This record gives sequence, structure tokens and C-alpha cells, in this order.
Amino acid sequence: MSNFKSGFVTLVGRPNVGKSTLLNSLIGQQISITADKPQTTRNNIRGIINESNYQAVLLDTPGIHLPRNELHKRIVGYALQTIKDSDLIFFITEPLSSKQSDIKKGDEEILRHFDGKLNNAVLVINKIDLAKPEDVLKTIASFNERLSFIETVPISALKRKGTDTLVSFFTKYLPEGIPYFDQDQLTDTPERVIVGEFVREQIMRNCFQEVPYGVAVIVDAFKEGEEKIKIFATIFVERESHKRIIIGKQGSMLKKLGQYSRKKIERLLGTGVFLSLHVKVAKNWINNPKKLNEFGYSK
Repeated sequence: MSNFKSGFVTLVGRPNVGKSTLLNSLIGQQISITADKPQTTRNNIRGIINESNYQAVLLDTPGIHLPRNELHKRIVGYALQTIKDSDLIFFITEPLSSKQSDIKKGDEEILRHFDGKLNNAVLVINKIDLAKPEDVLKTIASFNERLSFIETVPISALKRKGTDTLVSFFTKYLPEGIPYFDQDQLTDTPERVIVGEFVREQIMRNCFQEVPYGVAVIVDAFKEGEEKIKIFATIFVERESHKRIIIGKQGSMLKKLGQYSRKKIERLLGTGVFLSLHVKVAKNWINNPKKLNEFGYSK
């Protein structure tokens, strides 16, 4: 396959800078969850862009931050490993505010891991639609004084402004090779994982104030029927009080979560879905190695 380019592109950055929004925008379909909350993504979700002359495998990584528990240690470890394994890195940040003069500590912490990998890192400044032009220019100068990126691109992932420039880098910077995946494939992430993440997204959106990060969603069964796909999933929380909140008065919140989740799952699968959700307590699972492995957060 002469002159065909293929490789792995990692989206890396602090929590809540728009990595998942950018991934979904680039591939044209939602496979990575988004919520206006930090540390929404936990898994390395892979999206695949296929064209006649290239295949780009995009990895949406968990936001890199200082870990506070065993779960955080593991998910930050996933993100850092992808930096080492990538052919191209999109380092995503957002414009400095008018009152800021220095790069945020969170960005500095991530840049520290780029030693020896700067020959393949692109600076992507997201959310420019929310910033003043002079603040965007200040951000470009501050980051490029800190490190020399191969390219700098201001974008708005939400409004798909500037993303075409990022797409042009796939043929410019990815190595020659063969496709890693079938060329009609949008992701290699199992449907069960994406479905579980869609449910967790709705919990983040609707219950975050009362039930923060200690939530895991496991799909127990995925049965194809004649008219609908039947999906049975369990929501695990750390406390009985969290269980009561997610269920809600007379099951009202659980019903709401199921309705919102089912709509997104049906769009993903292209068919009707019967979704059954149950809630269980797994005390302090975020620090329990056995439970972390069971829930898919292996080292």
C-alpha cells in the first residue's frame, strides 16, 4: 500500500480541556463520554479515522492529574503510557485568562513527561471561542517558550473550528505503514465498554454533586433479540447513601438515567434497546485492587 500512512495519535491534557469532545468531533460520532466535570474519561477510548491514504487511531486519554487514590493512579498511568507509545501527540490545553501570566501547574506536570518526545507533539489550544484573541496569542507564546512544539493550532472542538488543520497532520506526520484495523471500523473499544460509559456519563451529568467519582458501570449481559437489544448493567457505588441518590424517590432518578442513556446507546447501535439498570454498593472499591481489576481498571 504505497505511501499509505498509519499510526497512533494520543490526545493528552488536563481534566476537562475538551479531549473527548475533540475525539468525537474528529471521528464524527460520539464514542467517548463528555460532561462538564473534570476526570470524566477513565479509559483509553480509541477512535479510528479511515481515508484512502491513511488510518489514524486516536486515543482519548483520562485527564492527567495528581492521583488521590488507587483508581486515579491507574487511570493516570494509562494516559502516561500512551505518551510513550504514540506516533503523534495532541497536547490539549485552553487559553490563559486575562489575569493569568503563567502556565497552570497541571499543564506543567504533563509537560514534564514529554522529555524526549517533543519531536511529535502538537500544541492544541481548545475553546478559543470563549477567549479573547490576545489571550490566545499569550497562551501560544507562553507554551512555546516552555517547549518547542512541532505545530501550534488554536481550535474550538465544540464548534469544529480549526479541526481540519489537525486532520491534515495525519498524512504529514504519521509514518508509512498498513492499516491496523478494518477500514470500516470507527473504534476498537468493545460496545459493552462504550455502553457502560454512556450510563456513567449520565450519572456524572445528573448526580455529580451528590455522587462524585466513586461510580463504576458494568454491563452484565448484552442480548440481541428480534426487535431490540437487551442490555443489563450494574451501577456500583461506594456508599448506601449514593445508592439511594441514584435510585431516587420511587426510582425516579434511575428511570431518568436509563432514558437518557438508552437514547445515546440506540444512536450508537442503530437499533432499539431495552436497558435494565441495577445499583449495588461496593465499599471503597476505588482503593481495592481486586475490585479495580474486576471492574476493568487493571494495572
